This record gives sequence, C-alpha cells and structure tokens, in this order.
Amino acid sequence: MPRSEQDLKLHLKQGVPARVYLLYGEESYLTAHYAEQVIRLAGIRPNDSLAEFNMHRFDGQECSFDAVEEAAEALPLMADRKCVAVSNLDVTAAAIFDRAMALVSDPPEDTVLVFWMTTLLSEGKPNAKWRQFIEAVDKSGYCVQFPRKSLEEIVRILCAGAGRRHCTMEPAVARELVEQCGNDMNLLLNELDKLCAVAGTGEITSTILAEVATKNLNAQVFELSNAILKHNYESAYTILHRLFATRIEPLMILAALSGAYTDLYRAKLAAIGGQRAETLIEEFDYKGKAFRLRYAQRDCSRLSLESLRESLDILAQADRRLKSYSSDKRTVLEETAAKLIVTAKLGRTE
Repeated sequence: MPRSEQDLKLHLKQGVPARVYLLYGEESYLTAHYAEQVIRLAGIRPNDSLAEFNMHRFDGQECSFDAVEEAAEALPLMADRKCVAVSNLDVTAAAIFDRAMALVSDPPEDTVLVFWMTTLLSEGKPNAKWRQFIEAVDKSGYCVQFPRKSLEEIVRILCAGAGRRHCTMEPAVARELVEQCGNDMNLLLNELDKLCAVAGTGEITSTILAEVATKNLNAQVFELSNAILKHNYESAYTILHRLFATRIEPLMILAALSGAYTDLYRAKLAAIGGQRAETLIEEFDYKGKAFRLRYAQRDCSRLSLESLRESLDILAQADRRLKSYSSDKRTVLEETAAKLIVTAKLGRTE
C-alpha cells in the first residue's frame, strides 16, 4: 500500500535509502521535490567528481529501457552505491512491462532506483498493470503517493513559504491566491516568488495580489459568469475580449464556463435537497477547490433550476457549434454570452 508524505519524511530522516522508489500522484511539485530528496539520500551530490558515473537520470518519454537496465546493473565507481532516477516512464507498455517488474522486484543491491511520475499516474485510478507495479515496488522498496492538497493545507504551505522568503501573508490572502491562480503547487509557488519580490520584507496584501498575480483561466471565467449572472453586458464582453487577446482556445473558454455553470447546477440541486454545497466535495472531487462550491452556493440562488438547465443547453449547443469548422468561434462565444445573460434575466429568482 502506498505510503504518505509524512511516512517519507520520517524515512528520509533515518538516512538509509531503500533499493527502489516509486513517487507519484496529483501533486507533481511534491513528487519532483521528494525525488530530489531521495537522490540526496542515496548519497549523490551534484558537485561530487564521480557524480556523472554514479548518478544516472533518464526522461522516460525519450529513453530506452535498455539504457535504464544497463545503468541499474552497472557497478558503482569508487562509491557504496549509485542512483538511477527515471521520470515519467510508462512501465505498462507491453514491450517493457515484464522487464520493469523483474527489475523492481529484485533491484541490484548497490543501486537506488527512483521512478517518479509528474504526468503519468497524476489523475484517476491506476489500471491493473500499474497496480501490479506499485505492489512490486512496495514489497521491495518504498512507494509514495502524493494526493492533491486540501485548500487549508495549501494555505499553510503558502503562508510558511512567504515566511521563508522574509515576507508575511495572511491566510485570507493565501486563499485569494488559490482562488485566482488555481491549486497547482508549481504555479502557486512561482506566483509566491513574484509576490515576495514585490512585497520585499513586508506583507503580501490583497492589493499586491490583484496587481501582480496571474489570473488563471478559471478565475477569469468565474468573473465572466459573475458578470453574466448580474446581466452586465459590458463587463462580460470586456472579459471575453481579454481572453481572446491572450489567444486562449475558445473551446477551453467554453469548457471553463460550462464548468462554472455545472457548479451552479450542482449547488442548486443540493440547496433544493436541503443540503449545503460542501457535501458535494467528495462526490465530485472538489478537494482543494471547495471555494468553487462556496461561490456557487451563493450565486445559484439568483437563478431558477429551469433557467440553469436552459443555460446548460445553451452551452451544449455552443460546444457543438465550436466543433463545427463552419462556425466563427469568437462569434459563437459572444452570442453564447448574450443568450446566457438573457436567460439569467428571465430566470432570476430575486
């Protein structure tokens, strides 16, 4: 059974490396971060004169498995062990699965094998072959899964990160940053670096956040859906034109807008059933994105259920039109925004 991040931290403190590792999960930043920690645990230092002989890194999407096997089975040079680190290797491929299973089931004693996945195994449940590989690594080594962090965990990481960068950030501002940029840790920490550079040794405020941090597509589309619900044509088209100017694919804009309306519809059904929107977090995988349900719960009261259903139909029609080569994609989105605003006006409950 895969271990947790806390288990791995304790393992690293003990200072004795296992023979094989598999690191994977939704948090690609943590996966890559701990892969480097495991490499250091193996005793490989970048400035070591023999590092090029005892440290072998492979991009699994470009390398051959022959090269991985050869590196793993070679003897270390003037050292107790060597390290072979392989990122994003699809071990379930028919040509290498049996060989990969054999390698991790009985890894060489003087080699630390590190398989880490930042793209593969990042979403959904592993298939049967991946499960076999995970079990094999778990028996002979150390398998760690990094699930998506909750909003509160991300907030703590951001506030602590600001402190390490000699700044301060209140939890409320950290939540704003997540809402504006999404919950990808790589992106959030890059944004945190920018914010700290502006704040110097001071406090990162909401004002600095609004001026400096990048708004992701979902944040901009949330503004768009909010303008639509408020029947604000000018604001809605300003946001649309800004999205067009950044050359975001119209289908991506529509997908994000459809997602926002799906949130509203789910929250509306929960409210009709006498439930709070937060009860949907586990069922629809809103972990780390619960703020979307919070806003949906607030805004869904503006529209009737029938109006929301009609809006989803409008979005489905737009999807079909966008996928038709004969349609002008910009015009389709502009017309869709207008139809949604009219529907919101006619279907309001206020």
